[in-house]
Amino acid sequence: MSRLADGAAALNCPLSEQAIDQCLAHMDLLLRWNRVHNLTTVVEPDEIVTRHLLDSLTIASLIRGTRLLDIGSGGGFPGIPLALALPDTRWTLLDSRGKRARFLQEVVDRLGLERIAVVQQRVEHYRPEENFDTLVTRAVAPLPKFVSATQHLWRKGVRVIAMKGRRLGPEWNQISPAIRERAEIVRLVVPGADLHRQAIVFQN
Repeated sequence: MSRLADGAAALNCPLSEQAIDQCLAHMDLLLRWNRVHNLTTVVEPDEIVTRHLLDSLTIASLIRGTRLLDIGSGGGFPGIPLALALPDTRWTLLDSRGKRARFLQEVVDRLGLERIAVVQQRVEHYRPEENFDTLVTRAVAPLPKFVSATQHLWRKGVRVIAMKGRRLGPEWNQISPAIRERAEIVRLVVPGADLHRQAIVFQN
């Protein structure tokens, strides 16, 4: 699909033909599962391309390292598109809900995504054997709750990226000044759509 290819190129995150095919296969599986399970409210293919796939790729340039964790992955965003766009990375998709974890495993199996592991677990209880280089999340929880639930993973050198909408609101002021001092707010623009978002990037 040219919208996906052109949008990824505009983000300086070009996708191979295979990656585009896999993104579209992911979308097809999402729509199929969504008929029974409520995985997304976005059901038009063009909107999925912009609001899920391209939106996920807006943070590609912010990723550091090769071991990545997608917290509250849901329908596989942003982890799966980023894994397809960044072939040198290995991802863990973490979600606490069984139906979502089953869907994610189905995508991984169907698409043969050997660099992606799926874990069903609440993040506050998750204790990985090896630490990650970057943690990402996409509108999973208000910042104070997210910071509190993930603090045990904020080890030295770890980058944490929280994707948010246009406005942060009071949640920004509800996290401690010491945490805010580590943060940079990066504006994100989704190509071909009037979607202005932002990423809160914490560096430990």
